[in-house]
Amino acid sequence: MYRVTHNTLYRNSLRDIQSTAEAFARAQQQVSSGKRLQRASDDPAAAATGLRERAEIRSVDRYRQANDSVDSRLRVTDTVLSDIVTSITSAQTKAASGRSTVLTAEQREAVALEVEGAKQGIFAAINTSYRGVYLFAGADNTAPPYTKTGATVSAYQGDANVVQVDISRTSTAAITVAGDSIMQGSAGADLFETLDALATAVRAGDMPAIDAGMIELERAFNRVTAAQSGVGTTLSALPGEKARLDDLRRASDSRRSQAEEISLAEAISEMTRAQQAQEAAIAVAGTNQKTSLLDYLR
Repeated sequence: MYRVTHNTLYRNSLRDIQSTAEAFARAQQQVSSGKRLQRASDDPAAAATGLRERAEIRSVDRYRQANDSVDSRLRVTDTVLSDIVTSITSAQTKAASGRSTVLTAEQREAVALEVEGAKQGIFAAINTSYRGVYLFAGADNTAPPYTKTGATVSAYQGDANVVQVDISRTSTAAITVAGDSIMQGSAGADLFETLDALATAVRAGDMPAIDAGMIELERAFNRVTAAQSGVGTTLSALPGEKARLDDLRRASDSRRSQAEEISLAEAISEMTRAQQAQEAAIAVAGTNQKTSLLDYLR
């Protein structure tokens, strides 16, 4: 009877010591790592929450990165459109000065050359690329939208589609522009042809042709500024989208933290309790080892 009882006490004491030692070791890990979960089996529900929220954070981070990329691209696009507007305005000003009947041939040639200079500036701007993507070639953006042979600019080489990027689960933003929508639109000739014709008219002193060219420049100006307005609208919306994404990320990270992490004060308190429980289990085991047969016969 004594042997059975003593063995039972010994096994129970050993089990208590092992259990409290494991709890103490787990509490020490929590203090050192700041993590409540060391493995999924510690709390399967919390582990699943942590995994779900980490996936959510990765998804939100991708949208945030896309938001930053769109912002960078559109700022370049906005700058280029401003340059095109400046070139059109310069051509308008020069054409207006060429509408005088008192200019000499040399003066007309100088004005015509400045109109052609504006054309060259627009050609360089419309072929702008950013990180390997031509901004004004639509979706077919691996090649320049316009090429030039001598002084002759080609027809539009891109397509009418634009590249859209998801900046949230519900919003997209265009990061390219179809160049012909601003260079020609519904007009009978593109802007390059208009500038060529205008330079020719200035050289010849052809007032009706100069007037017609200036009307086309005004239409081109309106097309470019409309496109720039659209870019500006998207740019102005991006900070709000990013703020919402930041809120989503903070909320998701908070839920992840609640599931996976533990406060230092809580971890230290738990470790202290686990240490006290282990010391108590060891003390009880020591007391049980001193029990004699005489103690059971009393």
